[in-house]
Amino acid sequence: MLASFLFVAATVAAAPAPAATSAPGALKEIGHVRATAACAELATHANSAISKALNNDLLLTQTITKLHSADLDGDEITRHNNLEELGRLAKDLRAQAVSGDSEVRRLRDIAAKSTDPKQKKELKEFADQLGGALYRQKKVANDLNGLLAAFDYHGMAKMDENQRDANEMAVGNGPPEMPDSSGSTVAHLDRIRNAPKNPTDSKLAINAAADFELRLPDITNDEANAASHIEGAVSGC
Repeated sequence: MLASFLFVAATVAAAPAPAATSAPGALKEIGHVRATAACAELATHANSAISKALNNDLLLTQTITKLHSADLDGDEITRHNNLEELGRLAKDLRAQAVSGDSEVRRLRDIAAKSTDPKQKKELKEFADQLGGALYRQKKVANDLNGLLAAFDYHGMAKMDENQRDANEMAVGNGPPEMPDSSGSTVAHLDRIRNAPKNPTDSKLAINAAADFELRLPDITNDEANAASHIEGAVSGC
């Protein structure tokens, strides 16, 4: 899973951070409903799920912007601070999505118990579409956590490399030269120097931002589809 995501992140072309827009039929919280226990319960769970999805839309924009700007290849303090911020965004994204999904499950339960055929159908559709948006948001959070785990590994590997270099300097020599099968040390070293370089962590972050941005239209589409079922979902309220 992590390997496949990193492959995508390393190959997707970078794109500018998205600007928040409000499309026609955009998802918004339910307004007034009838003052009954059933209607109040429905509106409470629906608005909570909607709020979580909309908050995550903002967090996604912040995450993409941060991935574009994060310096992960400079000094250790700057790298640490940027990784901490990205970690916080990933944690918040996932927490909101998980909480929203819990509310969606409650809505599905309400739909299953409804005796109104129209409301049953519309409420289930609303819950399914909103649940889809929340699932996609959680997937971004999970993939971001996977990327951050890779960055942690890169950081530890770099520390090991720096320690090895320091040890070599202390004893006054470098690693032994290893000749290739033909016995040519020069040819072996040339191949190492000309080998493709792995992308830097900052570049991986930029590519991940581009990948995440490509997922935004599907999230927006799920939310718009959910919005189209709100009226039917609260019919009778």
